[in-house]
Amino acid sequence: MTRADEILEIVRAGQGERPASLENQETEDVLTITLALLVELGVALDRIDRLERQVAELAGKTPEQLREAPLGADAEIQREAQQTALIARALRIFFDGRTPVTRGYYNTNRKGK
Repeated sequence: MTRADEILEIVRAGQGERPASLENQETEDVLTITLALLVELGVALDRIDRLERQVAELAGKTPEQLREAPLGADAEIQREAQQTALIARALRIFFDGRTPVTRGYYNTNRKGK
């Protein structure tokens, strides 16, 4: 089972109602995707920076030299699998079959506010 499959299984295992905080479902979906991508990006940038610095130091090269080095076919296959898992995590909201519900967090009927 791939990491993307594992993520989808977790989402599908969700029970009950899926909490929503906004009245407009499209806005809720975009916000959820955006927040997921920001988390993914933050983790990835931290890992990249840490690894580049360590490998560059061990190899006696600069991080820029490491970034420009060619990759083999196996690495490309692994990158594609990682991209698929990233897309599954970021777009998981669309795979969640539960009905979204609001719990009064946002009331569009309020006037004058």
